[in-house]
Amino acid sequence: MKKKVLIIENDQDIRHIVALILEEEGFETLSIPEPNDLSEIIPFAPDVILLDEFINALPGHRLCKKIKQIESLNHIPVIILSTANNIELIAKECQANDHIRKPFEVQDLVVTVVRTVNHQPLAC
Repeated sequence: MKKKVLIIENDQDIRHIVALILEEEGFETLSIPEPNDLSEIIPFAPDVILLDEFINALPGHRLCKKIKQIESLNHIPVIILSTANNIELIAKECQANDHIRKPFEVQDLVVTVVRTVNHQPLAC
């Protein structure tokens, strides 16, 4: 069974590119600009969520905090994507499992997603 990645990113081009990269690596993806309601995440049952810090109505770190507070979602690892200088701090404060700085290298994206899906610890 393919591992599933939910991509929440307001930039359509980035959503498309990330989905293509991860599908080439054997993942099933669903990409959306932002969820209307967190309950719509549940049916897809993602193994990991890639979450842009700068989405339309709600900053990604706030959405991450909400995900981590909902019992049916809090087990899903979240990776924050951002151009923010303080992305490490943002990820830590919202209890994200990891972060990826944009612009990213394809290999870094793949390694981070695979490591997170397989519940491997961060490399030092």
